[in-house]
Amino acid sequence: MSGLRRGWKVFSERGRFAALLALLLAVWGFCLTGTARAETFRLTILHTNDIHAHLAPFDKYGAQCSPEKDAAGECAGGAARLAAAVAAVRGERPNVVLFDAGDQFQGTLFYTKYKGLACAALMNLLGYDAMTLGNHEFDDGPASLAEFLKQIRFPAVSSNLRMASASPLVGLIRPWVMLDVNGRKVGVVGVSHPQTPMMSSPGLSQFFFEPNASVTMGVYELRRAGANIIIVLSHLGLEGDKKLATRMGGMDVIVGGHSHVLLANGDPEAVGPCPLVQEGPDGEPVLLVTAGYWGRYLGVLEVEFDEQGRILSSAGNPLPMDAKAPKDPAAAAEVERLEASLRTLQTRVLGQTLKPMSSEDCRARECLPGDLRADAILAESARHGVVAALVNGGSVRSGFAAGPITFGDVLSAYPFTDNVVELTLSGADLRAVLEHGLSALGGYEGTGRFLQVAGIRYRFDSRRPAGKRLLEASVVGPDGTTLPLADAAEYRVALSRFLYRGGDSYSIFAERGKDVFLDGKTMTTVMEEYVSAHSPLALEPDGRVLDLAHGVPSQAP
Repeated sequence: MSGLRRGWKVFSERGRFAALLALLLAVWGFCLTGTARAETFRLTILHTNDIHAHLAPFDKYGAQCSPEKDAAGECAGGAARLAAAVAAVRGERPNVVLFDAGDQFQGTLFYTKYKGLACAALMNLLGYDAMTLGNHEFDDGPASLAEFLKQIRFPAVSSNLRMASASPLVGLIRPWVMLDVNGRKVGVVGVSHPQTPMMSSPGLSQFFFEPNASVTMGVYELRRAGANIIIVLSHLGLEGDKKLATRMGGMDVIVGGHSHVLLANGDPEAVGPCPLVQEGPDGEPVLLVTAGYWGRYLGVLEVEFDEQGRILSSAGNPLPMDAKAPKDPAAAAEVERLEASLRTLQTRVLGQTLKPMSSEDCRARECLPGDLRADAILAESARHGVVAALVNGGSVRSGFAAGPITFGDVLSAYPFTDNVVELTLSGADLRAVLEHGLSALGGYEGTGRFLQVAGIRYRFDSRRPAGKRLLEASVVGPDGTTLPLADAAEYRVALSRFLYRGGDSYSIFAERGKDVFLDGKTMTTVMEEYVSAHSPLALEPDGRVLDLAHGVPSQAP
């Protein structure tokens, strides 16, 4: 019980966060002692995923944290809090590893300005042991990713990625790696999402394969080399991780990312327990963990293994990186150094919003940041005869608090610096586009394809099977009147270049679109001009996108 007493001492000296951490670790040690034998090995796995360049603290909308908000305890996350939590666990436990499951890139001004170099600096400071590559690591092409990989001081692993000899990534990515953790061999296999070419911009020299065979090969090679503890770093998403665990043998732990979901105990946000235990084809348990997104949690899992690598026991729960979590001074100083040159961009005020706009539901129903983005695109493109704008919900990354909107806020909310594409589709094809946007509802994967719109209103029922969810759609005229979408008619629509080239599996735009025109303006410029011209903003949901499973508001079409 000495660990419990030590926890209470920490409570009085360092505060709530440190006390919770110490007590959690002490309780794990107490619970595990009953089954411990001299030859057992206790491994503590710390993990992050989908940080998306959130290196500085942020408010509840994911927007920039002002000094006033920070002082009021309204901000969370940031590399400094993660660094302090990692150091605290390392100080309590002897066998600690730190992993990342991908998507460090894209989402804030840190990435806009520094690309992956700011992420590399902070990851090196935290002392990661390995990471796998998410789809967003490829957003600016392989050359940009290569610069990041040259800076990190730990291996990047992806077993299902192959590169042509001309790729700048050759020699910078391993399929798997063997770690020596206090004399115990721990094998780590990486796996990236096989649909990365449809979600990002990896270029023609990178090839992504289905994960099963490559992970199986990695497990085989690592076990042949003497590892009997195997950890998979996966960017397949939670459903993909479940399939991998139940179909492929030989794995002990899957550290997951991509889905932006939380596995935790006692947290209302969680979609399952931590760890989520799946039974492998060999009858052995496989432990699944994932820690949400943006570094709002540090994942913590402790596993006890016997000499043969069998799991004897496990316990864990993510630690919240909320306002009460302490900050590491060295990491905070590095964030401050990097952030200093961003302040001109961050603080330039474009306009204001009278009401807050949350991005929470942008992948399942109408959301105000989605309305704003679609309205801006339509306003830009209407001069070319465009009648509707389409925005994939996954391109909306944060919302806006009530008050001033800065250029930094806009870039945080819409970090993808893409161009506007205009084209003509038949009504039938446009109906198929809307149906495709609804096809992933209710799951963890592919929900970024859900469409926010302007110039269109549509109803659907998420309870119906995929492919039969769209109930009706109409086009809104300049005078506000609506006309049902006619299959034989043609409609001029505007969208991002990402969607045009097949992102989120929207192949129909390139295959069926006519009279394609690339607007010279970037999405960032379009948003900047619209917010400046239309402030103060006072957006309210207007029922342009309506799920009948959630009722019919009075303003519905």
